[in-house]
Amino acid sequence: MSILRSAATTTFLLSVISTSALGAPSQLHLIVGGEAYDGPPRFEVSFDGKVLGEAAVEAAIDTGAAGRFADAPDKSPYVQGFAFTIPEALFQPGGEVRVRLVNEAYGGDGSNRDRNLFLAAVTVNGRAVTVSGLTTRGTSADVDSELVGEFLVLRDGNMEGVSRAPAGGWPLPEALADLALETAPAVAVAADTVRAPKAPAVVAAVRRPDAPAAATDTIETASLDPDPEAVPVSACTRDELYNVVGFNENSNDLTPRLEARLDQIIADIGLQKCRVLVTGYSSRQGAHATNALFAIERAQNVLGYLRANGLSFEKAIATGAGATAQFGPSFSANRRVVITVTP
Repeated sequence: MSILRSAATTTFLLSVISTSALGAPSQLHLIVGGEAYDGPPRFEVSFDGKVLGEAAVEAAIDTGAAGRFADAPDKSPYVQGFAFTIPEALFQPGGEVRVRLVNEAYGGDGSNRDRNLFLAAVTVNGRAVTVSGLTTRGTSADVDSELVGEFLVLRDGNMEGVSRAPAGGWPLPEALADLALETAPAVAVAADTVRAPKAPAVVAAVRRPDAPAAATDTIETASLDPDPEAVPVSACTRDELYNVVGFNENSNDLTPRLEARLDQIIADIGLQKCRVLVTGYSSRQGAHATNALFAIERAQNVLGYLRANGLSFEKAIATGAGATAQFGPSFSANRRVVITVTP
């Protein structure tokens, strides 16, 4: 349930909305695999020429003990997601994302020990570019792009993985996009993108099971709480974990069945203003990069539905935990979103 805007409209809105009105920084998310040798690979990420930060692929495969990334039949254990905040003043719809290995190491010919990066996807404010849209650029001379499956290979610090903005530009942050809809009457909104609050439904409390391991890829989205004078809210007393199961294969869409489940959760939380962590998962069926993006987008869609249908948040975060088999042997059981609600 997205709203498409032209690049011209987006540029115009950025020019007329004041900096003080932006309210929500943009989020950049990376899916990165790695090879480790005498420590994990570290990388630097920049947006529009400005460095946002560094991170290490702690899950990288140990090339001395476990072999090479390209030879691993299941690469998902060696792939991580990373989130970086793009400052409001830096965000541009046409901004270019660059990723560079900063601690290249090589054990020498015949050692099979190396430290490399493998870039699978770049996402800015929910819009993703996968390997088909990524290129390699040399810092001193042009280099050909090298691929391993759905990953772009970055072997040393003399090359960068580059993602140009997709057609139409990167979307606005969620909060700014909603503000833009109110500001620009020329943008048409589909009828099913605006929902009235649903009538309360009866739902039994869900007892918290053992929570899965914390995800490393977190995308934080600013809350858009209703006007407190218009919608009274109360302090949160809930400490629950809700499972939302039933996503179709290769889809992040909210089906009527999923929406009915979310309506129950909305009714259960009611007017309480809680901290909400929405974690998306995918099965291990299909490509690793695609699965990671489905996990993130499922979480974002669920959080958007909760917000659009009347929930108020103390803090709201949508995060993707990628492909998993922790919920059972069937693919369908692992295509889910877990909603954690705490005071």
